This record gives sequence, structure tokens and C-alpha cells, in this order.
Amino acid sequence: MKTIVFVGDSITEGAADHEMGGWSRRLAAKLPAGWRAVHAGVGGDTITLILERLERDVLAHQPQIIVLAVGINDSRTWSGVPEVTQPAFAGGLQRFAARLQGALPETRVLVVGLTPVDESRTMPIAEDLYYAEAAARDYDAVLQRSAAEHGWGYVPLRPRFEQAGGAATLTSDGLHPTPDGHALIAAAVAEALEPWLP
Repeated sequence: MKTIVFVGDSITEGAADHEMGGWSRRLAAKLPAGWRAVHAGVGGDTITLILERLERDVLAHQPQIIVLAVGINDSRTWSGVPEVTQPAFAGGLQRFAARLQGALPETRVLVVGLTPVDESRTMPIAEDLYYAEAAARDYDAVLQRSAAEHGWGYVPLRPRFEQAGGAATLTSDGLHPTPDGHALIAAAVAEALEPWLP
């Protein structure tokens, strides 16, 4: 049995998808025979927090594929202070790559790009907590550069969301995708994974 691990934040965990439990579970339900899915999304996670649980929640399963969805919480600010600065975010991705190379050098990684946010509902989303569209774009660019640097796959989600109505239509609170938003992510990630799933 081959293993694919979905690791990320609340969007990976399935927040706001009351129909099917999120994009990773939608995708896992359609995996070919011989593959099993491990769901390791945790609400609020950043690259720093993922690194803290990497061994237990990801590497211990010895996956053939890791789908990494991180960055939106790194980009948020508390009273103007970034949760994780862009250089620290890039450094965290570098440490992720190094630890994976040391433990499971043959494992393939697919990075899921960030979705847009609807600032009318996320500036702030809670007291002193802000998710900005410009920051989401910037951290998405860091993800894309890191994926290219390490030979990982990368799935751009922003264009698909924008073509389908954007964050105003496809998020429940300006941040977390609606069921339709999760379905869109699942389709995009499945398309990218198809060549990797013999």
C-alpha cells in the first residue's frame, strides 16, 4: 500500500466544508486502488508548527507523496506584526526540504498554492487579526519559488478561484473555502497528482 500525506492548516483540515470534509478528503475518496491517504491538516498551522510535528504526522508514515498546503496563516498579521516573516517562511520551507531529503529522499512533494482572501471580511477577521490579499500573493510567490528550487510540484489556485468568482463567492468567511471552493481545490490538486499515481 502506498501512502499520500496531506499536511497543512485548517483549509487542509476541511474547515467550512460541511458536505465532504474538505478538499483533501474529496480527493482521497477518488485515489486509485493501492493508495491510502493520511490527513494531517491542523487549524492555525504555519510552516513553523508543521516542522514541529513533521516526524510524527508526516515522515513516520513513510509516504511516497506529500501534499503540502501552508502559508496563509504565516502571512497573517497581529496588530501589524507578521505571524511568520517572509524570510522566515522561506527558511522554514528550506528546513522542510532538508529534513525530507535526509529521511525520505525519494518522496515527491506537491505544494498547493494559496487561495485569495476577501479583505472585506478578513481585515480584520477577528480582533487585531488580519489576512491581507497582498500578503497572500507575496507568500504564494515564496511557495512557488521554493517549489521550483527543490523540484517540487506546485498547484496555482489563485487563477482558478478568480475565474470562478473569487474569494467573495468561494469562501465562507473571506478565508475558508465553501464546499464549492474545496471542490475546486480538490480538482486542481487531483489534476496535478494524476501523473504521480500509477
